[in-house]
Order: sequence, then C-alpha cells, then structure tokens
Amino acid sequence: MAFDLNRWLPEFPIREECLYLDHAAVCPLPKSVAEAMRLRIRDQEMGGHTKNKNWSSVSLTCRHVGSELIGCGPEDISLIRSTSEGLSLIAEGLDWAEGDEVLVGAEEFAANAAPWLNLQSRGVKVIRFPQTDGRIDPAEVDRHAGPKTRLLAVSWVSFHTGWIAPLLGLAGLCRERNLIFVLDAIQGLGALPLKMQQIGIDAVVADGHKWLLGPEGAGLMATSPELRKRLRPVLSGWKNIQLSINDAFLEQPDYHEDGRKFEPGTTNSIGLAGLAAALDLLTTVGPETVAGRIESLNRALTRILLAHGWDLRSPGSGHPVAGIVAGRPPGGDANEAKCALEERHVICSVRQDLVRFSPHFYTSGAELEALDRILTKCHL
Repeated sequence: MAFDLNRWLPEFPIREECLYLDHAAVCPLPKSVAEAMRLRIRDQEMGGHTKNKNWSSVSLTCRHVGSELIGCGPEDISLIRSTSEGLSLIAEGLDWAEGDEVLVGAEEFAANAAPWLNLQSRGVKVIRFPQTDGRIDPAEVDRHAGPKTRLLAVSWVSFHTGWIAPLLGLAGLCRERNLIFVLDAIQGLGALPLKMQQIGIDAVVADGHKWLLGPEGAGLMATSPELRKRLRPVLSGWKNIQLSINDAFLEQPDYHEDGRKFEPGTTNSIGLAGLAAALDLLTTVGPETVAGRIESLNRALTRILLAHGWDLRSPGSGHPVAGIVAGRPPGGDANEAKCALEERHVICSVRQDLVRFSPHFYTSGAELEALDRILTKCHL
C-alpha cells in the first residue's frame, strides 16, 4: 500500500505553529502520544492504582514493540529513563581490572563519553580515536585497539553531522578482538531500521524523546543474554528481583535474568504510556517507510542548502543518510542563521558551530519548499 502522508499529518499539531526541523533535539509529541499520557494521568487521578493492570500492559507493549524495532527479543529489553542511565548501567556493571581499556570516539556526544570517562577512577583507560566530522572508520578503531581493550562504545548516528557508523564492520572487528560492542542509538532508533542480534551488537541504548517520537524520561536498553550474565545490577530494588507480593520480606536478592534485571523500582509509567503509543505509531507507519521518507527528505534538504551555498558536513550523495543535515551558512555564523530562521518559525539547532536540521517522516515536500523560500528571503 502506498504511503499516505495526509493520514498522519493530523497527528502532529506542531505543524500549526511552526516548521519543526529539530527531532535530533527533542521531538514534538504526536497527538496520540500526548493523549495516552493524559489518559494514564486521568486513570491515577480518578482511581489511584485501581487500573494498574493497564499500566503493566504498557510496559509489555514497550518491550515487545521496542524489541521489533531494535531486532532482539522482548526479554532483552530494559525500560530506562535516559540514554545516559542505560550507558552508565553498562559501564558500572562490568567487572573491570586495572589497566583495562575502552575505545570511545573523539567526537562523541557527552552522554556516550561521560560513563566511560568516569571509569578512570577505577583504573580503566579511555582511548579516544579520531573521527573527523563524526565519521567512524573501522580501520582507525582497529589501530587504536590493543590487548587490554575490552569494549567499544559508539553512536549509531553522529549527533552534530549525521554520519552513520558502519555497524557491520565494527561488529566484525569486535568479534575478532573479543570486544563488547555498545551502541548509543538515540540519533538512529526510530529513523533507521536496526537488527541488533543479526549484526552482533551487545547493547543498544536510546531514550524515546527524539526519533522515537516519545516523551523525555522513557527509553529502551537492549542487552544480549551473554552480556547480561556479565553485568551486575548497579541498582537494586524490589522490582529487579524474584519477589512475591504476598511475601515481601527479603533475605537475599535473586535477580531476574532478563531485561528486568536493570529495573530496580517503579518505572515512569506515564512516560512509558507515551512511549508505547509512539512505538505503536512508528510500527503502524512501518520502519522501512519511515526510513525511506527520512532519507528522501534528507536528500532534498541537502540539495536546497547546497543551492544556497551552505558548507555541509553531513553525508551526501553516495553515502547512507539518517535524519540529520548540518552545515554553515554562507555568512558563516550558525547562531545568527538559527535566530533568523526562528523569527520565521523554522525550528532547528546549533551543534558544534553547525546549524543542524532534522526532519521526520511527516515533514512534507511543500514545507521544505517553504524553507527554500525563507532561506532566500533571509539571504542564508
């Protein structure tokens, strides 16, 4: 069945306010996502916990639909509050020895650098390999790996330029060198299809508030069974252990072996209600359809910016693309360009002195044509 854009436009009331090209920052909530959260709040407002079975079903939806998007089993999914939290659970949960090494790119976003840098206090050495404009070259990674290297942490999509990491090559390298492969997927999940198990990734972490079209504070972490066996729970509570509510006294913790192992307490069920609705929306549209739409919009946006003389740092023709197009305007001042666009109700961001545009599948070709005219009027 052909994609019908008009079916989905009413889901995004943000279109009545502005041209929103900033999903790589924080997405606007689709109408059905916001309504799911309002309904969850209304349930508790009017009934306390009497409808808590509905809240449990939301968690199941997040595990099952989230696993379909990631390419793993529902039992591999942990419900987390943020990408930073998920990466920290992995970093702190491993049994490190003095002198162990972790490979992290020099241009990683702070969320995928801080958890590993924090391990330096435990004697772990963090090796930063070069990645010009956010690109990752497996050969460069290989050159920096040594006999004490235990883990590689990369972003699927570079936050400031949109370059996509070569996951297959990196996964093969990790298998050859017996490295744990950890993927910060927040700039890719929801925009690109992923097959975690098939590729051979050990852990995937992403919050829901960007390309997944969900709220902040509700995300997904997927871990392979092999990695979960090696990870100790950093946080412990009544939810990540085997416990009967009829006998809630505890002598010794017996942790769950599936993704619940890393969920110590009550989850953000309001946020998860929104995330479940968002995941349902994306799977209804279809991951391949979403990816195809985003690629088409990216290519069109790239052509528009090049025609206006922008210096682009994002992948162009001949390279795979995600949702980010970034560069500098002819005048060179990214912040001035962002302010000029915001005055005309075009929402984008500045990252590393680059103007970053990030449309989602529901952005229309007519809206990009409007951006083209605005760039002309702004002399950008």
